This record gives sequence, C-alpha cells and structure tokens, in this order.
Amino acid sequence: MNCDRTAMNKLLPFGFDPLIAIFLFLSLLGVPGMNEAVGMDLQAGIEGHYRVGHWTAVQSPETAFDSIETRDGDGVEVRYGKPDPLGQWGYVIPGSEAAPLMLRLDNEVVASTRFPTIGSPSRGPAMIPLETPWIVALGDPLGVDQIGYNEILGRDAVLAVSIPKNPQGLPDSVLGYDGVDLMMIGGSGIDLLRELKPNQQQAISTWISEGGRLFLTLGDSASELFSVAPWLKDLLPLQELVTANIDPSAFETFMSSQSRLEPFRGLQLPSNKGRVLLMGRTTRRVSLPVAVEYNVGFGRITAVAADLESDIFAEWPNRLEMIVRLTGSTLKPEQETVSRKVRSTAFDDLAGQLRSTLDQFQIQRNLGFSFVSLILMALIAIIGPLDYLLINRVLGRPLLGWLSFPIATIGLSIMLILQARPIESAPAATTTTSTAATTSNETVRCNRIEIFDIDSVQGIGRGFTASYLYSQEASRFDVQVDPTPTLMSLTDNVEEILSVPFGYPGAPFGGIQIAVEDSRLPVYSLVLNEGSSSDSSLSSVLQGMPLASRSSKGLSTRCRFRPQLIETSLEHRPGSELLQGELVNPLPFDLLDGMLIYRNWAYLLPTRFPAGGRIDSVDSLRQKNFRWQLTRQRALESASESEAWDPTNTTSTSRVAEMLMFHDAVGGDRYTSLNHGPLGFLDFTHVLASDRCILLGRVKKPLTKFQIQDTKEAAFDAPQGERLSLMRVVLPVIDAETN
Repeated sequence: MNCDRTAMNKLLPFGFDPLIAIFLFLSLLGVPGMNEAVGMDLQAGIEGHYRVGHWTAVQSPETAFDSIETRDGDGVEVRYGKPDPLGQWGYVIPGSEAAPLMLRLDNEVVASTRFPTIGSPSRGPAMIPLETPWIVALGDPLGVDQIGYNEILGRDAVLAVSIPKNPQGLPDSVLGYDGVDLMMIGGSGIDLLRELKPNQQQAISTWISEGGRLFLTLGDSASELFSVAPWLKDLLPLQELVTANIDPSAFETFMSSQSRLEPFRGLQLPSNKGRVLLMGRTTRRVSLPVAVEYNVGFGRITAVAADLESDIFAEWPNRLEMIVRLTGSTLKPEQETVSRKVRSTAFDDLAGQLRSTLDQFQIQRNLGFSFVSLILMALIAIIGPLDYLLINRVLGRPLLGWLSFPIATIGLSIMLILQARPIESAPAATTTTSTAATTSNETVRCNRIEIFDIDSVQGIGRGFTASYLYSQEASRFDVQVDPTPTLMSLTDNVEEILSVPFGYPGAPFGGIQIAVEDSRLPVYSLVLNEGSSSDSSLSSVLQGMPLASRSSKGLSTRCRFRPQLIETSLEHRPGSELLQGELVNPLPFDLLDGMLIYRNWAYLLPTRFPAGGRIDSVDSLRQKNFRWQLTRQRALESASESEAWDPTNTTSTSRVAEMLMFHDAVGGDRYTSLNHGPLGFLDFTHVLASDRCILLGRVKKPLTKFQIQDTKEAAFDAPQGERLSLMRVVLPVIDAETN
C-alpha cells in the first residue's frame, strides 16, 4: 500500500495513523495470520529506552526470529540479520523515532510493532534524545533518577535512568549498550550481578574498555562485589582488597555540608594510579584517596571508597549533589541548545559538519544561484520579448509561436542535461590520499575518514570509519569493508568489523524528518557473518543497498582488534608537566605529520616518523602548547590571537578530525558552537592524564578497504575518492619518583 502518510495524518485528529487502524481492524476480525503478526512480547533497548542512530537490542523471549526489519535514517527498509537464530537478542539501528519494527523468520513476519516515541523515560519506554543523559543503574540509582523531578509542579526527571530488575533485561552483546552515557554499579546490585551470564558480563566489560563510563561504589561490600563480578576487579589497578575506617570530613568539606556524617568503611584505593578527585584520611589520620578516576582502555571508571547506597549516605542531603560533581558534566543536561548559537548551518553537531565535509564530490557540477537565475532570465527572454519581436514583427507569422516555444524549451532542457553530466576528468584527492583502486563505473565516488585508536596499556584497539558513497546514476550495491594488510600488520585477528548506515534526520546531522517511510526505494539487507570456532570475528555485508540518481549515502564502520606493538613507554620529568626519555614508534608502518601529546603539551615529530624509528630524547623535539595548536593560537606583542571556528567550513577534513578527537580540550561548544553527541566517543580529552600520553599521526595507506559490487557485476571493487587515515596510540607514562 503506497500512500502519503503525512497528508493522511493531517486529515485525522490526534495524528492517528490510518494504516495502523486498518491493521488493528483486520486483527479484530480474525484474519488468518494477523493476530500472530502483532507480537506483544517485544522489548526494544534497555527497559524500553533507546537512541535513534545507535545500536539497539531487541528481545522476544517467546518468539524465534532470524532477522529484524526497520527503516534507516533515509526511511529505506533494511533487514538486520542475526547470527544466532536461536538466541533471544537481536540488534538493529533505528533510523527515526517510532520506526517500524518487525521480526522475521524464514521471510515471514512473526512479530510487528514500532519503536517507542519520544517521551519521559521515567514514565516507561521512550526514545532518548542526545541532549538527555542516559544512565543504566545495576542496583540503587542513588537518587539520580530524581534529578529535576517535582511532583507539585508536575515535572518529570530530566535524566533517562534504566534500572533493570532482572538479568533478562540486559543485552548479551556490547552493541546493546551503544548510546549509554554512564553505568552505575554498587553493593546493592550484587544479586543482579550474580545472575549475569558470561556473555552479559563480557558485554559490560568490553563496553567500559571501549569508551564507556562507570560509576563504582566500593565500600564494605567491595569484597563480596568482586567475588560475584571478578571482571570488575580486573578493570581496576588493585593489588589487594583492604578496607579501612574512613573519616567523613573529606566529603563534608568537599560539599561544604552543614550535615555531619558518621565514619564509614571503604576500600583503600591506590593513589599512584589514575586521577585523584578527592583525598581523605582514615580515622587513624592516614591519608588515602576516597574518589579516584581511572582510565581503563578508552573508558573511565570513577571509584568512590564508600557504599553510597547505605543508610549513612541515604539520609545525607548532599549525596546527590556530590555524585553530580564527581561525574562532571555527565549528569548535567544541557540547559541551552547550541542551535540558538549557530544559525548559519542546519546542523548543530560536529557530526553534521563531518557529513557536510565528506558529502562533497568532485564529480558533481556545482551550479550557483546566479547561474540558475541567468537560465531562468534567458528562458523568459526567449519565450517573451525575443519571441514576440522575431515571430510577430520580423517574420509576421504569429502561428510560428506554437513551434518556437517548444523548440526553445527543449533546447534549453538539452543544454541543462548536458551541463548536469558528471565531470569526466575528475582528479583524485589532493589534500588527502585517494584510494589506490578504481571502479569500472566512473560515476561512483566515496569519501572516507578513518580514526584508529590503540591503548598499549590494556592491549586493545578500535577503529571508526565514516564513508559517504555517491552515485551519479540510480544503482544497487553490495557494500563490504575489510581490513587491509596495513591493519593486519598490527594484529592476528580483527575481532569485529561492522558496517552500518550512518546519519539520521535531526539537528545533529542537519536533516528534517518529513516522513518515516520511503516506499520508493527497495529493501536491502545487513548480513552478519560469524567466523569459525577458531576465529571469533564478526563482520557485516550490506546487500542490495539502493542509491537514487545523483544521491549519496553515509555508512559507518566500527572494528575491534587486539594489537601487537613494540613495547615502549616514557617518563614524567619530576617537578614539571613535561616528558623525558626515548621515544620509539611502536607501529609497523610510518607516521606522517605526527605529534606526541602529554597533558597540555604537544611534541612535534618529524614529517615522517618511520616504523620502529627512535628519537633518543623527546627534549630535542619542538614543544608547543597543545590547546594553542588546536585553536591555531599565536602570540602577539602584548596579547594572543586564536583562529575562530567556522561551522560553515566544509573544505578541511583534517581540521574537523582534530575537533572530533579533542573537542573538550579546546573548551567544547564554547569554541566550536557545536555539540559533540553522535561521535563523542572519539574525544580523547580525558586520556590526557598524568599517566598517559598519545602518539598521533597520519597513515599513508588505508587501514580498511571499502568495496562495492553492483548487483549486475561479478566482483567487488573500490571506488575513487578522498581519504584521511589517522592513528592514535596511547602510551604509558612512568613516574620515576614513585615507579
């Protein structure tokens, strides 16, 4: 059934959907197969909470299914395969609010519903917007779910807090936690943690290591907590579990509280690791940290040496405010939208500026408004004054106007068609490196940016690739992204490499949602492939992805691997914020235009830092203020001047990449006037700590291979386009004084 839903909704009150009415009417009549198609046991997200454009877990305990069908950000139908048809969980990326959700088994619909609409998460299932922090609490939420709540004024909580009551509500893959901002675990969640399956435990552990954030309370119940969840202890730099009686004066002074606390028992946290947020002391006057933030891979753990869910803290009026201050901006929803600051662009996020930068292709002919205006003026002049003077005055045959008008219109149309042809001699990339291979179809282009990260401390690696594929003619493609020999030189096995649609309608990407469905383009599939028993890799292939004529589509690729690097580290120079010692390139390939970043200092490397190359002393490198480097700030005679960020600039991919990687280091939206939501996981500002440094550089050869196959062709090929590949390596920094 093809109809304009938006137009029909305007004819009915309250936005009632006529297709749903027909569907429900047929189900009430008992039409065969209709009652089975409406599945009421579906669960989307975590406790019904999910985000648009992020991986969302879908569970149906009573229904077996092998694929999930929904709509991507462009409104096109897409079917997500499920590697294990017998499992309860499947994973899908909804492209819009209230997108359709259908479970299929052998191409038959076995359950059908829609994703929840936007609403108050405290009232039940709802779509969570980007500006609302999303917290998952395994146990007592410590009052976080009451922030902003006012029963008298009828106000709901301003945060989205998911509180699973049983382990069946937690996903069994790290994909299910995509979009979660913070997880809270404490002694009150011991019973829930005890019942988690190994794959659920591994999913949470992997999510934290790959960029998640955990708020952990470690009081007298720490030993029991670690006994039921030993994977939590493995994430922390704890040698032994020792508790002590802690004086509460540190908490009272930190909050300037007028309410006194009783002494409590807490875990002794190591002070030589991580960043100490709050230093306290025991009842025997021995100093020890009571709140520490640890970098765990690409993620963070904020550990508090107290059972904040105990009666001592539950009755303390400053508990909630202390938690908010310890977590920084995570529990502080934005009061003012950035869209009010930026009126020159349709987007309000760095992801939208990246889309605008990549979604430009040299094969396209750019026609300005002045050129279009001249064409319209020429058409009016030809069919108006010129036609009148030539036909009536000169030739004196008014009936010839029946021929001159269509001839002029057809001729001008032919000229416009010829002008709209693709540029045949489109040059390859200039500022960035182009792909080596070319496709047989010269009307297809692909612009890409790759950002790969390696944490040598934890021994983990991840990669993100944003690609925009353009086709001059309407086509259907099979798309596959594979690791290249350059990436395989870092690891023996890529554990996961998934390519999915990227972008969705809304302010972050600059799109306006007019309708959820697009019935003009055919359905395509996202097929998940699991490796053999000896190879645990997971990959995906997009089959039959349609592109309309002269259109583009965004795709993102996320991968995970275990790197093999040359062991290297640097030392912190005592009494300063500088480094000392020898620097070794731990990568098996060269780094171009690189720098070594430590806290707020950048050591500029040679233009080419060869594989395995050595610099005897980092003191010989030119040093520069890192924030000045990002903002292009320069010192004048009596002041300094920095380069203002231009959100409308879509010509420099490298500048946009810098902001994606270190947005908070330059002040966040105060500098760029843009949010950093969908791609906020790329921000490494929190890694700039005293025990970490970052080796950053450009890679000449691509790390992933973007391949397409026209459904009419036989083999995959790589399209031309611009590409930028960046590599970040997190290296440990040793304090010579404390070892």
